[in-house]
Amino acid sequence: MKELFAALPRVPLADAKGYALLDTCFVIDAAERGKLDELLDQRVALTSFNAEELEHVAHRLHDKTKESLRRFFKRHPTLAMIDVPVHPGDRAGERAFVASIDSRLLEKVPDASDAVLMVAAMEAGCDVLTKDKHHLFTVVLENFLQERGIHVWKEWKDVQG
Repeated sequence: MKELFAALPRVPLADAKGYALLDTCFVIDAAERGKLDELLDQRVALTSFNAEELEHVAHRLHDKTKESLRRFFKRHPTLAMIDVPVHPGDRAGERAFVASIDSRLLEKVPDASDAVLMVAAMEAGCDVLTKDKHHLFTVVLENFLQERGIHVWKEWKDVQG
């Protein structure tokens, strides 16, 4: 998958407005359920952080899921990679990146690796698609993000609807 991610157009975080950011768990779930095609004509993006997470877990996925992911990344005409200056596993870097944009987010999301996507969305003005909507995104966090114009969705149909 690394070569597929390398081929995606890169977008600086400052220029990422208007994308829906895909959380790692959302991408995997959509691949497992055959729902990735719903996103083919949509303005969606992965952060470089989430792409690295996908690379890290890809070996644990079923072959059918991996093939679905590969097809999606090859065929998606507008999927972009948004570069963020942090990598999974660098706990200090994750915390520093989140704090550099909004340190209050760490009070609402104790795991900085979960907060990276949120703070990227806040910085770029992007909505988020995640399967952790009710686990990670409590009402307090959702209100915090909505005050900044960021919406968190669980399904693509919710975005449209």
